Amino acid sequence: MNLEGSPAIMKTRDLAILLDLSPDTVNDMARRGILKGYKSGNQWRFRRKDVERYFEKERLPSSPTV
Repeated sequence: MNLEGSPAIMKTRDLAILLDLSPDTVNDMARRGILKGYKSGNQWRFRRKDVERYFEKERLPSSPTV
């Protein structure tokens, strides 16, 4: 996924549209630490570089478990 045109800091709604998820799902992922974000007041914010890292990590093949 190319996030190059995205703002450096994204709101939940912006990221939800980009990921094709609901804003509630994005907030839940942030609360559980799946997506790295921070709270600004009572709203989540996400840095583009953290979202890019999330996608890079998700694309890596997992090593087989023995």
